[in-house]
Amino acid sequence: MAKKKEKVVERDEDGLPRFKTGEEFDALSPQDKEKVWEYYDRIIPSSELRDPTPEEAAIIRRQRHRNRKVGRPRVGKGAKMVAVTVELGLLKRADAFAKKHGMKRAEMIARGLLSVMGEQ
Repeated sequence: MAKKKEKVVERDEDGLPRFKTGEEFDALSPQDKEKVWEYYDRIIPSSELRDPTPEEAAIIRRQRHRNRKVGRPRVGKGAKMVAVTVELGLLKRADAFAKKHGMKRAEMIARGLLSVMGEQ
């Protein structure tokens, strides 16, 4: 009876089987697949890390810029929503004034507060 020839699997310096495609991975033995899984499913020690190259650092910066928080930019110490009761006639006049001068209601109120406090 002829012996079935086992395919010799090329290995890297860590003893892991080398593969380039999904088909090559699928052809590995269950034991080799488990070794690959154990290698990648671990916390990578800092001794195995390196600083990114300038090209990699540029990619990281672009990704962080893309993932930045969106919304209103923080002004001063940020903002806090407050509920204020304003007489309806005064509110209508204030909204008309703000619209005429290209302001938002909140900006007009903030300017008014600063003015009353003598800071503008």
